[in-house]
Amino acid sequence: MRRLLWEKTSYFLVPNGLAYKAFAGSISVNGFHYSNSRLGRGAKAERNTGIVQARRKETWYSHSMQRGKLILFFSLAILVAALWSILEVPEKYFPEQIQESVIFPHNSEIDAVKDPEDLSKKGIRLLDGNVPAQDEVLLQEDLGRAFIASMDGSIWILDLKKNQAEPFVRTPLLPGGMVAHPKDPDRIYFCVSRGKKEDPVDPNGPGIYELRVSTKSVRKIATFVPKVPDRLGNTISSYGKFYPNSKQVTLRFSEMNGENSRRVEKADDLAISRDGERIYFTEPYDHPGAILGVSTQSRNEALTLGKNGNIWKIDLKAGTVSLVAHKYSYVDGILLEYANNSDQETSILVNELSRFRLLRLYLSGDKAGEDEIVIDGLPGFPDGMDRDPSGRIWIALVIERSKLVTWLHAHPFWKHLVLYIPERIQPVSRRTALLILSPDGKTPLYYGVHNGSLFSSLIVVIPGKERIYLAVYEKDHKGLHIMPYPI
Repeated sequence: MRRLLWEKTSYFLVPNGLAYKAFAGSISVNGFHYSNSRLGRGAKAERNTGIVQARRKETWYSHSMQRGKLILFFSLAILVAALWSILEVPEKYFPEQIQESVIFPHNSEIDAVKDPEDLSKKGIRLLDGNVPAQDEVLLQEDLGRAFIASMDGSIWILDLKKNQAEPFVRTPLLPGGMVAHPKDPDRIYFCVSRGKKEDPVDPNGPGIYELRVSTKSVRKIATFVPKVPDRLGNTISSYGKFYPNSKQVTLRFSEMNGENSRRVEKADDLAISRDGERIYFTEPYDHPGAILGVSTQSRNEALTLGKNGNIWKIDLKAGTVSLVAHKYSYVDGILLEYANNSDQETSILVNELSRFRLLRLYLSGDKAGEDEIVIDGLPGFPDGMDRDPSGRIWIALVIERSKLVTWLHAHPFWKHLVLYIPERIQPVSRRTALLILSPDGKTPLYYGVHNGSLFSSLIVVIPGKERIYLAVYEKDHKGLHIMPYPI
């Protein structure tokens, strides 16, 4: 009985540990007195053992938590470092110039004239396999030759009888658009621009140059343009700032200095008047260090819809440069229009590449100073532009407009993220196309698409007498392609 009472008391007192102080001293059982000192020592020992074990567990959990936090921290650090090594930091002005939401239309009239067959089924063939990627082809078929602006920094000459090409002359920077003087085929005017931001611009920077074919000599025409005044007169144009002949800011070459003029940043395409006295050229954007061609920089400019495009006029006879238009979006291909048989141009056709449309700017006449959309909702980015002997307009659509691009323009917040994603890991389409329009530019006549199996980045389509020439601006591309007229 005593044993049972002691065991019950021990069971009550000892395992509980917390009750030790309450029963320290002695215990009476059936009239007998028992000292609790022995019981206290046992309980205290067990309690101390429990505390040590609890502390050990607490320390173990604490160390485990610290190790977990360290592992998480270093994992995140490694992830951030890996992402940072992949991401590209855009130039500061691109995030700042992102425009508001724009819903770009879809042109069903172009769909109606789309060729169901790929352009590769239309007889495309390689004319010369040695020519590096091209920005322009200038035909002089009556003389049996053509000139090719190449990505290797040279103008090549093509023998149209032998279908063989060879380097002809080196240019100061990368050559771009080219035109021949309408009254003297020995004089060719061409654009040059940087191929890389760090390309030297002294003494011969981006701008317009002249090539004398007979002597292979290159002469600088204009590499500086007037600075745009902070305040200019009001314009009646709707899509940018356009100045007709009577309101253009003009500066003589001889009067240019560091205060009233600046360097041309990027000369892309050009057109020359019928009398050979005036050259108009496009500067798609005027950011410092602008480079020629299809690049991350040009992609960012197109994505953000920056309004940094300019059109300039060089008067060769007067020795002046005039501002024709600015604050347009990525102006590129350019053509001049005339009234009847006049030598005086009355309007300009220009592609706004990033906005998928063709504009007309009226230089003179009843609509002088106005601009208008000729055709909108193009299915790709319109680049180079030319006319065939019938007056029809041929436009190269360098890259197909994807649904993703259209969605991003409608949701511009996400452009801030896309700007950091390198082009090499973006889902960029290889599909490229050509579009034929009526002489007034309003009616689609033919739309042909190439899936990219032969080449991508068709930059300009040049119609000849019996065939068309396809200039391809793709890195590491070799060869000049031709094809029969599709219509």
